[in-house]
Amino acid sequence: MKNWRGTLTTILRSAGGEAHLSEIYPQVEILGENLGQEWKAVTRGNLERNCSDCDAWSGNHDVFALNEKGSGVWSLRTNAYKKEILDLDTKFFILTTGKKEHRDKDFEIYTWNTKRNNKVREGDLFIYRVPQKVSLNNQFYFFGAGKIESLFYPDKDSQQYQADGDICARISKPIHFKKPIYQKNMKPRDLDGERDDWMHMFDQYGMDEIPLHKFLYLLNKGTGDIQEFDEEENDIGAKAHNKIFEHDFSVPDSEAKTTSSRGKWQSYFRNNLILPNYENKCAITGIKTTSLLTAAHILKWSEHKDKRLDPQNGLCLSQLVDKCFENNLIFIDDDYRVVVSESAKKDKSLYEQLKIYEGKKIFIPKNKNAQPKKEYLKIHRENN
Repeated sequence: MKNWRGTLTTILRSAGGEAHLSEIYPQVEILGENLGQEWKAVTRGNLERNCSDCDAWSGNHDVFALNEKGSGVWSLRTNAYKKEILDLDTKFFILTTGKKEHRDKDFEIYTWNTKRNNKVREGDLFIYRVPQKVSLNNQFYFFGAGKIESLFYPDKDSQQYQADGDICARISKPIHFKKPIYQKNMKPRDLDGERDDWMHMFDQYGMDEIPLHKFLYLLNKGTGDIQEFDEEENDIGAKAHNKIFEHDFSVPDSEAKTTSSRGKWQSYFRNNLILPNYENKCAITGIKTTSLLTAAHILKWSEHKDKRLDPQNGLCLSQLVDKCFENNLIFIDDDYRVVVSESAKKDKSLYEQLKIYEGKKIFIPKNKNAQPKKEYLKIHRENN
């Protein structure tokens, strides 16, 4: 059988989301082709490789759940949308956003033209995608999910309207992925692509209908364990995402009153902007161990409220050089080269650690809109 994961997903969905192997096997016989003599073992193997509850999990697709080891009872890992997923009328889509012509606010409204696509209906679920052309790190990525709550035709004098056939969806149950799924962290075959590259994978009009198993793959990869779902963090992630697209990099103190809320804004800055833009490595040392990487603000968070989310006000640094940068022991000059301060040189042991980077050009993002702004670096040098 060509697509075991898709077939088993269909079987479990039709069974109400959960079934015993004794119920799954007969359906595999009905739906399967060229099963072979060991098809029951192959069925179990496919369930186990696509389930993080099992030792045989591939570490990638996580679309099934095993209620209890040895029980033989399997279910869909439906995460936040169980009711909608088990409704057999629900369809699933990838919606591309970020282009100017969409005229929308993500997690609130999405607009398209029915003359190009007339498949989406109220109640359908979707995954958001930002295309390569508008991504800060030149990779397409998936950043959230939602439900089509209702449809309406925009007034001709509204910003959503461009041509006859335009229709808008109001979005409900929005989920912002804490860690976006970037192009480089997937392979085309993860989405059942038949090529080795991403050519022709997505519809040019930005709306792709997908089967449930692809939706679950992206949803569960983006959300992880839903038991850790944090409503405030989700709201902050959605707000921050829209601010970036609107080029509004401010975070008012009123929205970051507590250590917890401030940390969630800073977590977005780290995980959704700085680490991806710097390819998850320190700009100075090249260290790639994620737990050692920080998103350093060039201009301090406390002193520059209007630049708190500015991608050009950030550097990906490992902990040692981050602390040195924060304490004005190292600087970055206009040629993006490391400068070690005179005070750092007075500490011989510290200088031994830093001198190997002195004069070295740092790694900077390819996209100019993500590169550290020289104006900010100059202010940092002059404020020592």
